[in-house]
Amino acid sequence: MLFDEVANAAIPIIDTFNSQALANTVNAFAKMDHQHPMLFDEVANAAIPIINTFKSQGLANTVNAFAKMEHQHPMLFDEVAKAAIPIIDTFNSQELANTVNAFAKMDHQHPMLFDEVANAAIPNIDTFNSQHLANTANAFAKMDHQHPMLFDEVAKAAIPIIDTFNSQELAITVNAFAKMDHQHPMLFDEVSNAAIPNMDTFNSQDLANT
Repeated sequence: MLFDEVANAAIPIIDTFNSQALANTVNAFAKMDHQHPMLFDEVANAAIPIINTFKSQGLANTVNAFAKMEHQHPMLFDEVAKAAIPIIDTFNSQELANTVNAFAKMDHQHPMLFDEVANAAIPNIDTFNSQHLANTANAFAKMDHQHPMLFDEVAKAAIPIIDTFNSQELAITVNAFAKMDHQHPMLFDEVSNAAIPNMDTFNSQDLANT
């Protein structure tokens, strides 16, 4: 009820919200898994004209919130991509991973954004944790976006920290490599070695994907 009242109060004054306030609002609703389609539409409509005032965190959090709530707004996603590309070097690993993951979850194609995310990720791949690596590879595979160099670098970064991957991350990583037909025997061996002692933590989907 509180979130509904917040939405009802926000909608009439949404044009007074700056970029951070817009991003924080939808992010909060998404974190609480609280549906309010009208609010999300109004946030999108308010965000688009000022999208160039959003910083990397605001852009990533906004599309992530829309994706988590499965709220379609193709124009917003196009505008986020346009705003993100010129400042992609300011995105940290989590923001890069969350952005492509959101686009993939919403099945929103934007090849230029994915190329730019790959180019930004590769020099900083050692800053990616297990979740970021798995989600990035999974997003590229889901969108069938080829980038062999990125996949090689994901594998190189994953192998030394493979023991930090949980069952879902192990499964979606090898599934992404398989889907893209990207060979990396050493990664697959390391995933096997990490998976076997923890096989009881795999659910049916993880087992099938692995």
